[in-house]
Amino acid sequence: MDRTALHLEIRNALTLADELSRDEHHLGRWELAGVLAALRSALEELEREVGRSHVDLSAPGPEVVARVERSIHALDRRLAEVPAELHWRTQKLVASVERVGAGLSAPAASVRSKPLAMLPLARVVPQGVHAAVDYAGSAALFASATLAKTERARAVGLALGGGVLVGSLLTDQRASAMKVLPIETHEIADHATGLLAIAAPFVLGYAKKDPLAAMMHVGVGLSMIVASLFTDYRARDGVTWPIRSKGGWRRARHRARRRREARVGDVQRPLEGLSAAPTKSNWDPDGDRFLGATRPPGAPRDR
Repeated sequence: MDRTALHLEIRNALTLADELSRDEHHLGRWELAGVLAALRSALEELEREVGRSHVDLSAPGPEVVARVERSIHALDRRLAEVPAELHWRTQKLVASVERVGAGLSAPAASVRSKPLAMLPLARVVPQGVHAAVDYAGSAALFASATLAKTERARAVGLALGGGVLVGSLLTDQRASAMKVLPIETHEIADHATGLLAIAAPFVLGYAKKDPLAAMMHVGVGLSMIVASLFTDYRARDGVTWPIRSKGGWRRARHRARRRREARVGDVQRPLEGLSAAPTKSNWDPDGDRFLGATRPPGAPRDR
């Protein structure tokens, strides 16, 4: 696992552990909040050990790694106590810590992808075989564009074929030109592209007008989805993207409350003792007079 990617994964785990521990403390689940706080403390110590250098590949002390492992095992035993609203973020925390552990124990090995809900269903197809299926699917989509009889089928073949090719070349895998996209992003793109290829002939109306191109699109889409459901997705460097704290699952409620309690502008608030206040529509600040018919009681008339 790439050293920079390992540092970023530790930071992501720290962000999630801190966010979830505050949420659990707010909900009054003190024991679970304590487990998450212990995990956060262990990750902070691990970050200090690993973060000494991006070049030095020396492993951290075994007692630090053991402390992180004990903390994540304690969290695993209490996953059933996590509220449904926080379950998804907790699963992301567990996946991040597991990747950190894999990167520390076997730095040169390929990095297993994080699970996406229930996907993949099984890890049977090797990553190298899946990469070959992607490139073959891209070639088939380009071929469908040359054989297409309608402009819509040709455009779909070019767009999907180019998307699959560019995504494969930029994904963090061995058979790629640049390691930019995380392997989990590639997995999501595989399912999305497969669904688009299957639906395009029927949604865009060229299933009967251009049956050959439609058949090729549906065939490529089915092959991509089936391969994605059973691929053992693995990254070469473990590229990931930083996770920003969402402020807990109550953030949306807090934002809505802040909007309701937002202060009204000074020119819109009623003046004390008056039934109405001058607004931007009927008050001329330069002329010091009212422009409209609405005038607070007792206000002087215009000269």
